[in-house]
Amino acid sequence: MNTDSTPPTHTRTHREGSLNRQILRLAVPNLISNVTVPLLGAIDLAMMGRMNSLTAMGAISLGAMIFNFIYWALGFLRMGTCGFTAQAYGAGRMDECVLTLFRGLAIALVGGLLLWAIQTPILRIALSAAAPEAELAEATARYFRIRIWAAPASIAAFAFAGWFIGLQNSKTPMWVAIFVNLANIGFNYLFVFVFHYGSDGVALGTVLAQYTGLLLYIGFAVRQLSFSKFAFRPQHDVRGVGPARSAGPERSPLSYPILWRTVADVKALRRFLNVNSDIFLRTLLLIAVFAFFTARSTRFGSEFLVLNTLLYQFFIFYSYAMDGFAHAAEALCGKFTGSGEKRENRRTVRQVFLWGLGIGLTFTLGYGFGFDGIMRIFTDDAQILGLSRQYFFWIPLITLLGFPAFLWDGIYAGSLATKAMLLTMAFSVLGFFALFYGFCPLLQNHAMWLALTGFLCLRGWSMGGWWRRVV
Repeated sequence: MNTDSTPPTHTRTHREGSLNRQILRLAVPNLISNVTVPLLGAIDLAMMGRMNSLTAMGAISLGAMIFNFIYWALGFLRMGTCGFTAQAYGAGRMDECVLTLFRGLAIALVGGLLLWAIQTPILRIALSAAAPEAELAEATARYFRIRIWAAPASIAAFAFAGWFIGLQNSKTPMWVAIFVNLANIGFNYLFVFVFHYGSDGVALGTVLAQYTGLLLYIGFAVRQLSFSKFAFRPQHDVRGVGPARSAGPERSPLSYPILWRTVADVKALRRFLNVNSDIFLRTLLLIAVFAFFTARSTRFGSEFLVLNTLLYQFFIFYSYAMDGFAHAAEALCGKFTGSGEKRENRRTVRQVFLWGLGIGLTFTLGYGFGFDGIMRIFTDDAQILGLSRQYFFWIPLITLLGFPAFLWDGIYAGSLATKAMLLTMAFSVLGFFALFYGFCPLLQNHAMWLALTGFLCLRGWSMGGWWRRVV
């Protein structure tokens, strides 16, 4: 008899292979969903480019930037919904999975209506900060006031995406994202080239596409709720008094009145809001760093603004890949936290980091050997290309050292260790500004990239140091 507590080698290999398949099954669809975002923006701009309207292109660029910041700040709803759903799924609490979705959708509805109500001050602040010319400001305002009508659907999509990923299903958000982007392209073509609405047509096409996506999500959710694994008996009688009746078949959770009453359970809702508020504040700090990165670059001169913007594209594509694996870690760690499987949780962390290291090395080598060729895709300006060679080493350095920050975000979110996420982010933001202002007099624009690299390292190291304590 084998008394060794260590599983046989073939058993460990089988489990790791199974875990790797789970990671890839979650990560790859998330990665594809992420890539569709910049692709859609590029197609929108290409359509406007064919109309030879700089004002329309500017309105779309500026308007999209405003919404990107708004929705980036509201992305907390996806992470929070995913974490709660994954833990409930791991614990076998399917009723709590459904309640989490409804709570997320309730917040999405309130958030969307609130954005619509305060759209005027948001627009004024954004245009004041950007200070565009009068014609561009007017076109941007029209674009914004049309597209703001998509806010409830856009925010609800965060809740739906987080819910499906928490259920270990990242394919549904991927297919919805692909369909929404294709619909957006179709609507934009109709309103721009057939009805000649210009940038207003692009905004209207986006609104219709977002509500098309919302209807798809509702359909997929209803189908998901009809599956047998979502049938359950409530812990209490449907009247909320006494134990559940043992007789009778299991039914869909939507058929129990108690579910609708417990959506607004004060204690559960407060915890849901507390977790999401932590993620929201953490995201605002993250936005502050990258907003400062863009705004401060202008002070070094227009050539450095262009340079930093182009170099930042390297980081963006790298972050899409890492976010795919971070979302996989979020779903799996949430599930294993809910089921109490600590060993599987640790194995997930280890395997996700092996994948992250592999992806980081791949990008490091790819950017290292192909940097000049990739830069020439973005620009053929001799001055910018010459400057970029002086900053070349920052890109592979960030891709090699920065991947832990992305992965720990997913692990912490799945474990609902959001207070620690907020505290480590605040610490890292302080480090970012300390590095920048400490080295700026000596290094100038290089200090910006030193601060960004240090910011990512501080996030990774601080969350790594706290992991066993909080997760």
